Amino acid sequence: MNRTDDVARLLAQAERIQHQDLPRCAKLIHTIDRLLDGVDDPTGRARLALLRGEIELDRGSLIGAITAFQRARMDWLAAGRTLEAREAMLGRTAVMLAAGEYADVVLVVGRILTGVERGSVGDEQVATRLHVRAHQQLGSAHAAVGDLAAAVRHFDLADDLARRIGDRLSVAKIGLQRGRVLVADGLVHRALDVLCEARRELIREGATLDAAKAVIPIAEALAAAGTPVSAMELLERIAPTLETQGVGLAERDRVLAEALLSAGLAEEALSKAVSARDAFRASGRIADLGRTELVCAAAALRLGRTDAAERSLDAAERLSEECGDVVTRDEARLLLTRIAHLEGHHSAVGMRLSRIQGDDTTLEVNRVRAMVLAAWVATDPYDAEVRIARASAEVDRLARPELRMELRLARARFLRRAGRTSDAADELRAACAMQPLLAQRPRATSSRGGLLAEASDELIDLLVSDGRHATVIEAWQRVRASKASAFSALREHTAGWHVDDAAGSIADTDDLIEAARRRTTEPGRADAPDLPLVPEGPAVDYYVIGNDVLAFVIREGQVFVRRLTGISSETARLVDGWRHECQMVAALGATDPAHPTYPTFSRLDALYEMLVGPLADLLSDIELEPLSVAGHRHLLGVPFDAMLDVGAPWRERFAPAADLVEEPHDEPAASTAVLVLALPDEDAPEIEAEADMIAGLLPDAEVHRGEEASSKVLAERIVDADVVHLATHGRFHAGNPLFSALRLSDGWLTAAELVDGSFPMHDRVVVLSACGSGRAAGNLVKPIGLAWACLNAGAAGVVASLWVVDDAVTVELMREFYRRLASGDPPRRALGLARRRVAASYPHPYYWAAFRYFTPAS
Repeated sequence: MNRTDDVARLLAQAERIQHQDLPRCAKLIHTIDRLLDGVDDPTGRARLALLRGEIELDRGSLIGAITAFQRARMDWLAAGRTLEAREAMLGRTAVMLAAGEYADVVLVVGRILTGVERGSVGDEQVATRLHVRAHQQLGSAHAAVGDLAAAVRHFDLADDLARRIGDRLSVAKIGLQRGRVLVADGLVHRALDVLCEARRELIREGATLDAAKAVIPIAEALAAAGTPVSAMELLERIAPTLETQGVGLAERDRVLAEALLSAGLAEEALSKAVSARDAFRASGRIADLGRTELVCAAAALRLGRTDAAERSLDAAERLSEECGDVVTRDEARLLLTRIAHLEGHHSAVGMRLSRIQGDDTTLEVNRVRAMVLAAWVATDPYDAEVRIARASAEVDRLARPELRMELRLARARFLRRAGRTSDAADELRAACAMQPLLAQRPRATSSRGGLLAEASDELIDLLVSDGRHATVIEAWQRVRASKASAFSALREHTAGWHVDDAAGSIADTDDLIEAARRRTTEPGRADAPDLPLVPEGPAVDYYVIGNDVLAFVIREGQVFVRRLTGISSETARLVDGWRHECQMVAALGATDPAHPTYPTFSRLDALYEMLVGPLADLLSDIELEPLSVAGHRHLLGVPFDAMLDVGAPWRERFAPAADLVEEPHDEPAASTAVLVLALPDEDAPEIEAEADMIAGLLPDAEVHRGEEASSKVLAERIVDADVVHLATHGRFHAGNPLFSALRLSDGWLTAAELVDGSFPMHDRVVVLSACGSGRAAGNLVKPIGLAWACLNAGAAGVVASLWVVDDAVTVELMREFYRRLASGDPPRRALGLARRRVAASYPHPYYWAAFRYFTPAS
């Protein structure tokens, strides 16, 4: 008797803490299991099995969960408790729901409800609890197959019943499910209200683990509302909590992948999506697997990996068809249709469009999208015009901005094919002006980063093809505006987040959520960027568009353009190969120049011939003028300064060699105030030598070492410096380049913090003697990173490296740089001559080509 009482007491305790402390709950389960050994207590065994099933389901172990629920059902029947046995059956249908068996869930839950009605005479409280769970599951099943109206009806009924019996925990969980439906329906601001209230209810009920998991749909809503960085921040914060509680991170990784994709970070999004995909596949969660395959496909498309995208889309279509997830299925079909059109498979396009439009289960919004796509791909002018008119009426009826944007793109392409380029350009300008209205979704139907990016690229391409001077100028202005506005959201939404933070407290997370919600409603945050004025130049501005590269040359206030046809893929291959070559040289060293196998730098030669050679006539007479070069996407990794700046080995092919002469200075240089922060350690002892070198060349330099090399000292002393030299460890954070960071004695100084006004760098030259401080992610339109952050903080120029460089060679290069600076050379020329001096001793460009002189124009 005492043992039975102990079991009941411990079970009650375990059930109470299962939503708060899974490790402690697991220990209690082990203790209860030992107490039940050899005891005839079917009720205790049933409660224990039910608890185990819920925990296994939370952990993503569907097989373990369904086994436990089946045992619970048998033990409840043995105890003569038929209603509780049906509760165990609802545990099994919860497993089916997680596995994506939506149609079967609707049928089985319906039968369970019938049984509950027959057996509810003696225990109305239990019967009501079962009704709550049943309608929750029915709502989730209907939502998953796109029947949102039916889902809302079931959630409303479940909510009413849960409130009647005072089950606040169920009320909160229903709120989370309702919020997900609102996100799926595009009502993200209403969804955030519902989701945040549900999370607060979970906290009040002490369900801290469920409250942590509730951050996942909140982050999903924030990403859909246009604040992907806030979503990324929240998802990073909850990871330690989920890991310590033993909860699978697959769902968190899928949503994080969508947030990364929404922010334009396709490489990182693909990595996270693949991780989630593998976890869902291992656990047998077919619907989640299908949704994740769709995210993988969207990321692969952004990266130009069409074959991989098609494989993921085929899988997403089959998986979602199997489980009845029409939302994912429709989106996979539409993307496959667009890919078929881009690849010229016209028969496949027609077949796929007919399939989408002829399927009665296709959602209305996707049927209209298919109509717009049919108008876009129509080759007969009259047919295209008729289709556009029909689609226009449907788009007006649904009043969805993304559909209106797609229709504008279709109409612009029709006008362009008809030779009405001026009208097509006006249509595309109107599409670009829709930026404040269009909240881009992570699964945007484009391989280049969303509908706005697609409209912008289409307009730039049309303007360049037009070829008139005015249209070429506008094309360049839109290229610069596109780059200038890239990742403005990253800058807006990063204040206060340090990437090394541990999991925050509940209050911290609440503050983050509220701050993120305020940002989603700030007026004017998505205004279209102004078109810039044309500078004097000289400058070269590259822009990757499809498989072409547009090269704009700005000289004497005029803009010229060359379309470098079909070189995008090959230049990307060369950049990637050069990166690998640098890694090999860093690990093994360069071959002796006297050796017959010494490389001739063929990759950089080839990049020069493909990117600079065609511009030789436009650049041949620039003589000693500094040339600013701005890359784009993978071209951000090209060492353009090493090719074109002072002392560059290739510049003499189009410019006189006079700029290589080291002219003596008859008069002493004006005093230059230099501030040095140096943080040496056992991994980078040369930093100490670097600081000593600068102090020796510039006796008036203000040098702070070790503990003195802090962000506080930087903020206080930067106002009196002309040149700021930071010698420390650097870290490039590819997942979010604004969190690239420099190591100082009081912690990591991020790029986000550099642009928030705490470190006034106006008109100063900043030298970042840290590995990879000039890096930028190759999939971005803007070189977001530490150098970019310093320029945004007002620096006139930044010296930084594109790749990890040799410490000893860096000291030598810096010695020559400061020697030239002390003798009166301006920083850009000083760096060019320093590169030339180092190249004499270390010919391989790995050693000397990494350091660039970044300016706002470059």
